[in-house]
Amino acid sequence: MGFLCIDIGGTNTLLGLGNGEFKVVRKVSSKKFLESIDSIIEELNQDVEIEKVAVAVAGPIDREKGVFYPPNIGIEKINLIEPLEQYGEVSIINDCTSAVLGEYCYGDHNCENLIYVTISSGIGAGVVLDGRLVEGADGNFGEVGHMKIKEKGLRCGCGAEGHWESFCSGNNLPEMAEQLTGSSFSDARAVFDKYREGEPDAEKTIREMKQINAQGFANLVNLYNPDKIVVGGAVALNHPDIVVGGLEEEVDVKTVNSSPEIEVCGLGDRSVLHGLRAICNDEV
Repeated sequence: MGFLCIDIGGTNTLLGLGNGEFKVVRKVSSKKFLESIDSIIEELNQDVEIEKVAVAVAGPIDREKGVFYPPNIGIEKINLIEPLEQYGEVSIINDCTSAVLGEYCYGDHNCENLIYVTISSGIGAGVVLDGRLVEGADGNFGEVGHMKIKEKGLRCGCGAEGHWESFCSGNNLPEMAEQLTGSSFSDARAVFDKYREGEPDAEKTIREMKQINAQGFANLVNLYNPDKIVVGGAVALNHPDIVVGGLEEEVDVKTVNSSPEIEVCGLGDRSVLHGLRAICNDEV
């Protein structure tokens, strides 16, 4: 059975084509993909007879209508079923929910209570409890980036103040640095680069980021009591020693439950894609 797996992230889209396992994986910008779905799929050109299409999206979805509301890329909404149903039966899932499924099925974690957290352009989570995938009423489970960490602070993209991702996401870390220190950084990478160089304002920013992240993770531990938390997303995968290193110890002093293992996800930037593969292989 051939399948097409599409991971539509906040910046880039990964496409995987195959039969049981991936035959080919390609990356394009999400804006380009959403503007040229048919032509990009045709470019894969691998002579695979597709029967199933599984799509993961980084943002709000209306699964009943097949509508995705992409954040921050200049497209208000798009119906994904209409251009994709010509290729096969279409399933749509939240990207972090897909990621935790990928890690659970293929990540070699050997546990039944697993949380996946992405720290990227935004922050989100996927959860498996007692071996069962949690999706919520309409598939939008896991918007933990909108958990309130501080009473006041930076304004989140949703319009509220004090949310986890308004401080620690890749999009908002430079703004937190400027509010905290008065220094301007071009992007999140610049904050981490200056931190590694020992620049004081970058160091102050990263210390604050670590404390806020620890509180966010502690909240998840108190809520779900997992065996393990795995962390993905560009910010964490590009700087695992800073973002994930020492996190267990910081969480342990902030939670009622004992801190679980916290580590970088086993499948890297393909966790989401492998979750879609699990859906197509009927492993849910």
